[in-house]
This record gives sequence, C-alpha cells and structure tokens, in this order.
Amino acid sequence: MTCGNEGVKMIKPKYNWLLSETNDNQITDDIAQQFKLTPIMKQVLESKAIITAEEIERLLKGQFVHDPATMSDMTKAVERINQALDRNETILVYGDYDADGVTSTTILVKTLRELGAHVGWYIPNRFSEGYGPNELAFQNAVDEGVSLIITVDNGIQGHDEIKLVQDQDVDVIVTDHHEIGPTLPEAYAIVHPMHPDYDYPFKYLCGAGVAYKLAQTLLDNPPSYFKALVAIGTIADLVSMTDENRTLVKEGLAVLNQHLPVPIKALLQQAGFDQTITEETIGFIIGPRLNAVGRLEDASLAAELLMTDEMEEAQFLAEQVEYFNNKRKDIVQAIADQAMAMAQEQVEQGSKFLLLAQQDWHEGVLGIVASRVVETYHLPTLILNIDEAQNHAKGSARSIDQVSMFEILSEQSDLITKFGGHHMAAGMTLSIENIEPLHQALDQTMQALAKQISLVPTKKVDVEIAETDVSVNNIRDLQKLRPFGTDFAMPCFKLSDINVIQAKGIGQEKRHLKLTLGADRLQALYWQHGQLASELGESQPLDLIGTLEINEWNGHQSPQLMIQDLASNQLQILDYLSKNKNNSFENSNEVAYIIRSEQDKPSEHYYYYGESFQQPYEKYVMMELPETLSALQETLKQINNAQIYLVLAHQHSVYFEGIPKMESFKACYKAIYQKGNLNLASEGMQLCEYLRIKPDHLKFILRVFYDLDFIKNEEDLIVINPDSTTKAIDSSSLYQARQSRIEVEQLLLYEDFNKLKSWIKAEMNNN
Repeated sequence: MTCGNEGVKMIKPKYNWLLSETNDNQITDDIAQQFKLTPIMKQVLESKAIITAEEIERLLKGQFVHDPATMSDMTKAVERINQALDRNETILVYGDYDADGVTSTTILVKTLRELGAHVGWYIPNRFSEGYGPNELAFQNAVDEGVSLIITVDNGIQGHDEIKLVQDQDVDVIVTDHHEIGPTLPEAYAIVHPMHPDYDYPFKYLCGAGVAYKLAQTLLDNPPSYFKALVAIGTIADLVSMTDENRTLVKEGLAVLNQHLPVPIKALLQQAGFDQTITEETIGFIIGPRLNAVGRLEDASLAAELLMTDEMEEAQFLAEQVEYFNNKRKDIVQAIADQAMAMAQEQVEQGSKFLLLAQQDWHEGVLGIVASRVVETYHLPTLILNIDEAQNHAKGSARSIDQVSMFEILSEQSDLITKFGGHHMAAGMTLSIENIEPLHQALDQTMQALAKQISLVPTKKVDVEIAETDVSVNNIRDLQKLRPFGTDFAMPCFKLSDINVIQAKGIGQEKRHLKLTLGADRLQALYWQHGQLASELGESQPLDLIGTLEINEWNGHQSPQLMIQDLASNQLQILDYLSKNKNNSFENSNEVAYIIRSEQDKPSEHYYYYGESFQQPYEKYVMMELPETLSALQETLKQINNAQIYLVLAHQHSVYFEGIPKMESFKACYKAIYQKGNLNLASEGMQLCEYLRIKPDHLKFILRVFYDLDFIKNEEDLIVINPDSTTKAIDSSSLYQARQSRIEVEQLLLYEDFNKLKSWIKAEMNNN
C-alpha cells in the first residue's frame, strides 16, 4: 500500500512511501507477553514478518550457527592445508583490496601462522591488477616456490589463472562468497556457501565469514579477534544481516566493546571515536577507512594494520590509514562537486541516464561519487575517468531498484571493452570514442522504460507512529533488535501532521536541516537538505519518515529523528520579504511568477496580477507588490494547495506617508486661487508651512489637481484652470491608486504575518 503520496505535494517527497502490510502477520498476545514486546517493537517485528516464537527467539538471541564441515570441499581443503603444514610448504594467501578482503586475509594468515605455517600474503593493486586472480601475480608465486595458493574473498571467476598454476602442480584452494558463474574453476578445492553440489544452510556469508569457517575447522579455539574481523567484513560488504551473519556480527560487536583489539583501537583513536561500537560505527567509521587505502593506493597497508599486535606499530599504521581516508574524502568531494554540476545540466536537458566523464578523475572513488549522484537524482548513473594516453575510459555505474545495470549494459556490449557487475552496480572500460554513443543508447533505453514504469524510487516504511510513541524508552527497546543491515534494515517510521516549531540550516554553509517538531519539541536532522529551512514555516504540519535514535548531550538523553524524506500536503505561505532570503526558485516549469502589469514578461510562466493561469503550478511567487488588493484576490482565487512565496519587491513604501486630509486639499486650492498663481520653486516651502503639511503631501495634492484639471502651468507658474468642472477629490485615479497602495502595503507589508496568512487562505477559499 502506498501512503503519503496522493495529490499534489507542496513539498514533494523524494520517494514513494510504501507502508508495510501487517494484516496477515500478527504476533499473538501470548507471544508478545512471552518476550515482553512493547507495542512499537511488536509492530516493527510484524512489519518484517517475524511473528512466531521461534523466529523472535532466534532473532533476539542470535542462535544461528552452522557446522563449517557442511560447506563445500571443507574437508578436502583442511586436509590439503594440513599436508602443506606437515611438508613445510610455502603457502600464499591471495586477498582483495576492500574491507572484506583485508579482514579475510588477516583471518587466514593469522590462522596459518598460529599453526606454524610458512605463509605469505598478497593483495592485488586495484588499478594495475584489478579484482581477483592475476596471472602475473600467480606466476610470480609459483616462481618463488609457493606450492599452495588460498584465495580469500575472490577466486570463483579466476578460471584461467587457476588453471595456469594448477597445471604447474601448484594447488589452489578458493574461498569465496561471490556469485558463481555457469562453470567452476579447476581448483583443488572450492570452499563456497553457494556451491551448487552442497547444501550449506546459509548462502550469504561474506569473504571474512567464509575464511572464519575455515579457521574454525583448522583451529580448536579461534581467537575472539576473528569474530570482530568477521563483523567488520560482513557490515562493510553489505551482505545479508540475517541468519548466521546476525550471530557473527553480534558476537563480533561484543568483542569490539569488551576487548577492543589493538588495531581497531588505534584506528578509532585516529578517528576521534570513543563511544559504544555498533554496526553504524563499522559502517561509517571503520569500514570506510579500511576501504580508503585500497581505493587510493595499495590495500596492503590496511592488512598490515589488522595483523599487528603492537600498539606502537598499530598507531603508526592507523595514522597512515587516516591520512588516506582524509585524502579520499577530499578527492570524492572535489569530483562530486564537478559531477553534480554536470548531472544537473543533463537532467535539465531531459536525460534519464546520466553519463559523466572527465579526465583526471580518480578511478578508485568513482563508485562513491556515482552513488551520491543516484541518491540526488534517482537516475542510473555511469561515471568515467578519461585516460587519453591509453585511449580508454574506465569507471563505475550505479543503478536504481527499477533498472538492472547489468542488463542494460549487456545490451550495449559492442560499445564496451570490458565490464562486470550486477543489478545495482557495475564497473567497466570502453574506448573514448564510444562514450557518447553509449550515453545516447543508454538514454534511449531509459526514455523508453520511463514511459512504461515509474522511475520514482520507493522507501519502505515499517510502522506509522504517533508523536507520543517517540520516547527514549521505546527507542531503547528497539535497539534490542540490533544489528541492523541489509535485509534487516533499521526500522523506518512515519509521523503524520506533526507541526514545525523551528526550522534552521546547520553545519558548514548551512547544508543540513535541523527541525524542532511538535508539542514535545522533538529534534530532527535531515542531512544535505539545509535549503528547505526557508520553505518550512512555523506551525506548518509535515509528514516525515525516518529512523529514531537516542541523542546524548551532557549526560542528558533525548529522542532524535533522522529524517529520510518529508512532504507537505498543506498550503504553504512563505515570507520572502527579507532581503537576506535566497530568491532563486528551481524547476521553473513548476513555478509561476506574478508581476505588475507595467513589467515585461520574461517567459510564459510570468503572469500579471489578476490574470488567468494557463496551467496549475506547484509554486507561486508574488514577485512585486500588486497594484490593488482586488487584483491579488483574483490571483489567489485560482490557487489551490501550493507554495506561495511572498517576495513583494517595491521601490519605496508610501504607507507611512499616508494621504493628505481633505481639509488640506481644500486649503491648498483656496490659497492658489486667492493668490492667483504659485511659483512652486520659490514659494513651495512657504505654502507647506502655511498648510502645515510635508513637501511630499504638497506634491501629491498638486498631482491630484493636475489629474482632475483643476490647475495648469503658465510660464512656470501654477494657476487655477478657469475651464475646470467640479469633481470629487477621491475621483482622481492618482488618489485612488494611492489609497489602493496604502491598503496593499498595510496588509502585505505591515500586518502580522499570521493574520496575513489567514487573509490569503480565506481569499483562496472564496474561489
């Protein structure tokens, strides 16, 4: 069921909100009492279809442990390793350059060292060797006397490289978790949870998880540190947070919090982190740092850090890792700034597939940048670095749920030299001359697809809650469900019609939005959406979705909402009179600009006050003060729910000048009549003093007299017009315009803003 997206949104949501159906998934009262489930916890479990006592118990207690001996070729692999130990053979552990790869490498190297093996390790370079078995590296190992190669977190696709060394009587044991192709490599043994000839109970271990299963079989009591490494690999590699992975991560987090290993301690010290370690700590602090090294240089540094037991050495290596992480962030930001500008341009041109290519973009971070672009524009994105010297472009692609990146790229394989990937991501190399044809072809595919399906991304919402449900106690209860991750996401909640108390931009350049909401003044944060602060008025009701966490400050705990999306169905009337407001409005086709009739119209989306709109708009910008309230009223009658921006530009205000009294008009006419004429330049001030009025009022009186033909000019003198007829002063168009202007200013510039909003709403309801 879709919720929160019917009708026109005044602030449109970025996602379609899909509220979980729980009608068929009810936890009985007996089970709820058995596990002491609070109402909110019960609702969350129901939304995730976890309803039986057995399922709940396994989830809460994490009792998922499978026999490593049931994994493919495990016995065969252990026998061959033991044989190598007995013969003192040289073993090479061949890893990968990401966080899962370096944790897998560490687990197996440390295992073999504990057994007394003669073992070395090798992690290929992302840029010069690429992912997986490398022919030159494998051959070098053979030449150096290695007789057993064990791959970790790779190898299942290394058919040619494995055959090369197997033919030279060097055995290869593959330990991997990636998708298995149509054929298996001719390795001595393949330890893999998804092996088609075996039935291991859980298919979705990460590389470190598989390495740990091997370590469990080789060692009687594997070090507790290994569990910490498995937790890091599991979370960093975004594998399923279900079944055995939950148990491994839970146990790993317990190790990290109870006996913090030296390498991780050094890493967290560099990051300035000293709080409880959760899956988020790994996902946002530990994992990115271990990944950063392999993205920029040689990942061996990260593996060296994880393998050391000496604090001094760990601190030295962690400092280097931190350097690479900071460098990675700077590079990502620089490329992202350029890529976002290019993406915006393509979006404005109507592109449905974004292909962004430039020279001197660092290939190691293009996947991160592509993810950011997709997050912003919700369109499949390919980012390429152009290498003129090698006449090719290389990069990464990221997709949206509705589109398989692997499939749409496969259709254009004739334009691509090399690529691999899956539904959501891919990497590739192609000739420079094929960049533009590929972009055109992919965009055509997406244009056709956009006519058949909606490209608006979806966001699953677990439970709709009331404002009163948001409490520290409830959030603390929900944390019993941790760890969260892939296939078991942190619960997403919906709050409806909660009032904005305060909205402000925070952080550098006010990039982030901070809201105070509702009667209990709930604090909410929305990263990268600081620009919305000017669009959110006080007492404005909002619908929001997001996750809940406990904020601790000076020993005080309070609930906090981390916003994932927001929307408003309500009319918004926004005060943009302040000169410091940013008066730029995006998506001009959705914005109507209302101006005074004496102005020229720059586009078809500009209208005069009182004029009929040619189409409905999401935003209406009152650019200038209207000539009359009646013209404004005619405009407002045509507007339904929308955002109304009151810019109301004007040169000067006449409100405080007011209109001269009728007595002043009469006295002025009588004075000119009696004197016979008036030299304004020499006698104007004297007349002002006589009439006890300001010069501006005198000028206005004389302009009204001219308008009514009461006076005329003769030789720079003002004289009475003998041919004039009697007319009422207030019949003058100038007089009426001044009255209207004062009336307009009084309401639009000087009235209490809440009263002004009420007046606008009333006029809109009169249509």
